[in-house]
Amino acid sequence: MNETINNNFKLTDYDVAQFNKNGFVVLRSFLSTALISHIKDSITEHLRLLDENQTGFKRVGYDIFEQDQAIKSLLADDRFSGTLTTLANRSLFYTQGLGFQIEKEKHTGFPWHIGTQSFGYQRGEDFGCSMWVPLAKIDTERQGGGMSYVPEHIISGKFMYTDIDPAIDQMMRELAEMDRDSLDLEDYIELRHSILNSPALSALLEYYKHTDSFNLGDVLLFNKNVIHVSEPLLEGEIATRTAFVMRFVDIDSRYDETRARGLDFPMTYFGHPPSSDFHAKVSEKDGELIRESKLFGDNGGRILTKP
Repeated sequence: MNETINNNFKLTDYDVAQFNKNGFVVLRSFLSTALISHIKDSITEHLRLLDENQTGFKRVGYDIFEQDQAIKSLLADDRFSGTLTTLANRSLFYTQGLGFQIEKEKHTGFPWHIGTQSFGYQRGEDFGCSMWVPLAKIDTERQGGGMSYVPEHIISGKFMYTDIDPAIDQMMRELAEMDRDSLDLEDYIELRHSILNSPALSALLEYYKHTDSFNLGDVLLFNKNVIHVSEPLLEGEIATRTAFVMRFVDIDSRYDETRARGLDFPMTYFGHPPSSDFHAKVSEKDGELIRESKLFGDNGGRILTKP
């Protein structure tokens, strides 16, 4: 693909300052029309249709566009890598692509959350970020269907990685050793999701949240500490809203075996598989550089080098 980044796009000092302060930034008219059209036209074949009773999403997809030439061209574009590495202030490694689709007046998407699953294979202190690419126009004054996010300098989700997630994993392991029969899947899921969605904390998050409109080609880049939530797609002309997501980690990010195994708890004790098994495939050796994982083969095309 000849053009992956909009030729008129230019990263500004304001963009950099916003990302440094808030942990997120909206990049306007960043991706080219040709790239957006390509992703939009082909993403559905990469997504899995969920059960009709699912209230979160209509379709999801993990590890998608792995061999897609347009995505490879994007990763190889110096303007793309230069923009992301300047914002992150480090070299990055591309780990996976994902897709999520919601249907109007039916699916709620994700509640308030951080990247516990998305970045659960790396050390909690290692940098990670996501680029969210909506494939439909997002109008906050009409149908909505986008996301909301809370500035990191006001409320950061870092405490979830450093304190809450490790504490939950340790508690559940100890309970399993003492009385396995007392374990309940619903209680475990509630514990995982209820902290950020408790009445007190969710009231704070709702008060401080930012919600932006997006045109095709606009993207949201946010680091893994940013607490965020899906906004429902309301009645209107758009029937479904699909988004493509790209995950990146620090070039020197390492595999955290303890953290990754904690994500397997539902499968180990309840036979309930995780939404993605990426964390289990990426490595088997604690402390291994993620970029050196056999999962990625020749990883050269995944590296974004900071100028």
